Amino acid sequence: MNRLHLLLLATALTACANGADSEGPRVAAPDDAEPDAMAPGRRADTGPGDVWQAEATYTLRIDDDTPPPLTLDMDRAEVEMLLGAVADQIVLLELDSRPLLTNTLNAVKAACGDGWRADAQDPGADCGLTALGRRFVGARGDWSSSPEYAMVRLLTMTPANARVAGTSIEFLALVSDAFDIGGGFAQILSDTLEIDRTEEFLTTDVVVASLQENLLATHPVMAGNDFIPITLRDALTDMRTLGEKLGPKDGHPGVLSLGFETVGPVFGPDFRMQVVADSNLRVLDGVDLSVGKEFVSTIVDTTGPTFGEPLEFDFSDPSRFTVSGLVDNPTVDLRFAIFEHDRFVDACTSDGDTGGNCVFNRPGTPEGGDSVWLLRPWTLEYVVAWAGLAKYGNLESQHCYVSCNIAEVAIGQNGDPPGWAHFGVPLDLGPKDQYVWELINEVAQVGLHDSDFADFGEGEADVQFTVEDVDTGITGAEAAEAVRPWLQRQDDVLADFLLGDFRANNGDVDFYWARDEEGKPTLWFVGREDRANGKPYAWQTPGFFADEALSEKLSTPVGEGTARRERWRPPLGESVVYVEDDQQVVYRLTLTYEDPLNPDLIVRAARR
Repeated sequence: MNRLHLLLLATALTACANGADSEGPRVAAPDDAEPDAMAPGRRADTGPGDVWQAEATYTLRIDDDTPPPLTLDMDRAEVEMLLGAVADQIVLLELDSRPLLTNTLNAVKAACGDGWRADAQDPGADCGLTALGRRFVGARGDWSSSPEYAMVRLLTMTPANARVAGTSIEFLALVSDAFDIGGGFAQILSDTLEIDRTEEFLTTDVVVASLQENLLATHPVMAGNDFIPITLRDALTDMRTLGEKLGPKDGHPGVLSLGFETVGPVFGPDFRMQVVADSNLRVLDGVDLSVGKEFVSTIVDTTGPTFGEPLEFDFSDPSRFTVSGLVDNPTVDLRFAIFEHDRFVDACTSDGDTGGNCVFNRPGTPEGGDSVWLLRPWTLEYVVAWAGLAKYGNLESQHCYVSCNIAEVAIGQNGDPPGWAHFGVPLDLGPKDQYVWELINEVAQVGLHDSDFADFGEGEADVQFTVEDVDTGITGAEAAEAVRPWLQRQDDVLADFLLGDFRANNGDVDFYWARDEEGKPTLWFVGREDRANGKPYAWQTPGFFADEALSEKLSTPVGEGTARRERWRPPLGESVVYVEDDQQVVYRLTLTYEDPLNPDLIVRAARR
């Protein structure tokens, strides 16, 4: 930080030193002599009886030396010291949530062993096998009575181990298993859904997609995005601020649970960040007509593609920006939370029990007052139904067992939309016609609340998983490259913070001497953008004029809005122009400009 301040001070002092030999305000003999003949646009407009006060003379110079670049070479402590105040505003990268959620869900699904992958009714769960599973503690003090284990069962439910007792599909299961119809109920489910007997009803990829869409993107911080913004503050705190950022907010229950310290080091012990930026700041000679010679700091930016930046960063150039010492494979400890609705959500069936035409019961067009699509999108039931829709939204299948008159499962048949299931079961004891994903949602809810180990009331199966060392899905080298475009987009934030209001020490100049975009020496009348923040602009008639009445303007405006300024290129030799200062006093300026290769401008200023 001290290095930066010394660099900026040296730049300013160098510019001031270059103008130190300029003559300050001085009193000259009254200008009673007749003016020399002038070219058009260069007349003095004085006559008999005109009385101008004594002239003050100033020498304005142009310093064409390029200021040294701003160079920062910072370790972690120096980054904190220099940029800590704006660390929340600087987004380093947007972390793809898919790998993070995928790794989290896979850890949860493996928390109680991998017996669920077997082609068996009993998954043989043992949550004591893993560190994560040993954290599951239910009402009886063991993992088997925990809502977390209930969630593991839901995520690992397959045709082979599905428990459908208490659901509308229970009778079909009893009949098919008792009489070995279609190879048993597990095989009927496998055939109907066109998945393997040991494949989850809802695979990790569709659950992740649902969580991204309905839990993550709906969080106020995410603003509809499923990429997590990682700020410099997050990195400096080893991701501890991430838990608070993605916690409960504005009615959203949060993606991560409060009360747990999310931790994931990003910066290693040898972290360094090097930044080189060219300065577009120039300290220019000017005149405050009521005071004397002054100086003004302004931006001279001729480097595209955009203009007007006080500092030129190029984070894409490895010679101008490098970051090293990031953790090779960053991981994070987090507590992931998901909450269920406080009542059972019935499927919308064709018999009209829930009202409306259930064929149209889709996201955006809910049918009936109890539709799952009327729930908050981050609730468990909505997440499950949305994942089912994502997986089975195009499903069309038909299977008859013994004969279609005995047992039939038809999905998307006979003019029905894909995913719409019809069950032909003896005595009409099977489930009513409905969408597959709503049936899966019912089965999931029953399985979540009722098992051989514990029963949970509706609204009591909220789950929170504390998962350690979750792979973030990005390497240190990838992160080092990913920060480049994000920092480039925020170069104005960095420049504003590093330089502050560099105009705060500007003199109250009326005009200054600088080159224009073509490199030609030009007189610039002060503009609003040359003023410090909050300083008023008191000039009522800005510009350079050929007459004392300020009716014939010689200067032309350039720029728009606050960047608008009046400019005039004086010709070689001697010129006379008139200006009005911020106190509405008119001055006559006699300008002498002799050599474009040595562009000193002699200004003799007099007022009435």
